[in-house]
Amino acid sequence: MATSVELGATSVTKKALMATTGVVLTAYVVLHLAGNLLYFAGPEALDAYGALLHRNAGVLWSARAVLFASFCIHVVLALDLSMRRQVARPISYGRYERAASSLGARTMLWTGLVLLGFVVYHVLHLTLGLFHPAYAPGRVYSNVSVAFSSVVPTVIYVVSMIALGLHVSHGALAMTQSLGLTLRRERLRALRRLSVALALIVAVGLAAIPITALALALTRGR
Repeated sequence: MATSVELGATSVTKKALMATTGVVLTAYVVLHLAGNLLYFAGPEALDAYGALLHRNAGVLWSARAVLFASFCIHVVLALDLSMRRQVARPISYGRYERAASSLGARTMLWTGLVLLGFVVYHVLHLTLGLFHPAYAPGRVYSNVSVAFSSVVPTVIYVVSMIALGLHVSHGALAMTQSLGLTLRRERLRALRRLSVALALIVAVGLAAIPITALALALTRGR
C-alpha cells in the first residue's frame, strides 16, 4: 500500500512538472506564431524581427536553453507516464468501450511523437539550414519562401501543425488539472472552448505561412 501511495505521489509530481513545461512551450508557440505572422507584412518586417531576436546573444541563448530543457523534460515525462499506464494495465480490456473524450485527448501520445520529429526537422531545416536549398543567415523571409517553394516540406509542416493543434487542444486543458486547479463545470466548459480556439489559431496561423509561400512560388512559376 505504501508503495502504491508513493508511486501515485510521484506520478502527480511528474504530471505537475509536465504541465509546467507545457505552459512554457505553449507560451513559446504563441509568441512564435505572433512573430512568424510578420511574413505577411513582407521581407523588411520579418527580417527585422529576425535581427531583433539575434541582437542580444545572451538573451537568445538563455531562452533557447530554457526551451530546450522544457522540451526534453516534457518529452521524457510524457514517455515515462505513458509507460507507467501500460505497466499499470498490462492486459487490455476484453471489451473496450471508449469513454467520451476529444480527439486531441485520444491522440496525445501520437501527436507528441509527430511533434518530436518535427522539432528536430524544423531546427535542421530553418534554424541550421541543413535541409535548405539556399539558406542565407539573416534573410528570414527569403529562407521561408524558398523552403516552402516545393510541396514536400510544405506538406510536412502542415501535417505537423495539425498535430500541434490537436496536442494543444487537449494539453491546454489538461495543464490546469495537472497543476491542481479545480474549476466549476461552467468554467471548465469555457476553458475547453478556449483550448480549442487557441489550438485552431495556432494550427491555422502557422500552417498558413508555408501554404502561402507555396502558393506564391507556384504563381511565380506559371
